[in-house]
Amino acid sequence: MVVRHVPDGATIVPPQTLLIKRLVALRLRTRDAEVLLVLLERKQSQDILHLQRLSGAVAGPQSKGRAMCNDYRLLVDVASVVEDFADLKIKIRFGEGMPNLEAREDIKITDVGPVVRTIDGIRDEGELVQRRWSWPGPNKRPVYNFRSEGREFTSNRCLIVADGFYEFTDPKDPKKKRKDKWLFTKKDEPIFCIAGIWRETPEVGQAFTMLTMEPGPDIAPYHDRQIVILERDAWANWLDPTVSAKSMIKSLPAGTLSVEQVG
Repeated sequence: MVVRHVPDGATIVPPQTLLIKRLVALRLRTRDAEVLLVLLERKQSQDILHLQRLSGAVAGPQSKGRAMCNDYRLLVDVASVVEDFADLKIKIRFGEGMPNLEAREDIKITDVGPVVRTIDGIRDEGELVQRRWSWPGPNKRPVYNFRSEGREFTSNRCLIVADGFYEFTDPKDPKKKRKDKWLFTKKDEPIFCIAGIWRETPEVGQAFTMLTMEPGPDIAPYHDRQIVILERDAWANWLDPTVSAKSMIKSLPAGTLSVEQVG
């Protein structure tokens, strides 16, 4: 058993041993065992975050209860996007013509951004189009984030192409009027894809939204939710509506994302 020490001498003992003994003693079915293991992984992430806060390793305060990702970045051109998908054997088509992607530091709610969406369920192919980010909800507020929990999304999936996204926290400097701005990027990858869905509305036509989930270890110090960032080997599966969405929506391992303060 591993015992982690924190600066004030307190200890936190992870519950691995207890849960493993229960798995064996109860002779759980595979599904039940998977549920318990997911709970164990979540508890470990919480313990790690708790230790980071006690030791002062967390750089910024968590932004609980505030709007989450409402600003992201894409600096690469369309040829680079196509090349990145080609490396994964995913063919990009341009049913509406090849868009001119301008390098943008800030893509904000109601702006137009590039997405890759399924083509009649054909695997390993996607259509790159530009669409508005967010559609009007019942209260007329923009639906730019959408909870993923308990849903399978068997139609209208899309990949939202980005190379960075931002979170905002209360400023560390009490004299600062604006919130601290943090840029998250994926280590050693020129672009990444956010899981999204799109729909058509009478008010704005076709528009997309980003799926959200509980925060992984890299984002938890900054926010109590996060957008769903898909691993590269899941891009083709996300474009295939027959593959379970739940199987792809999961936290990235600690250290996958780099973060820097940019404002």
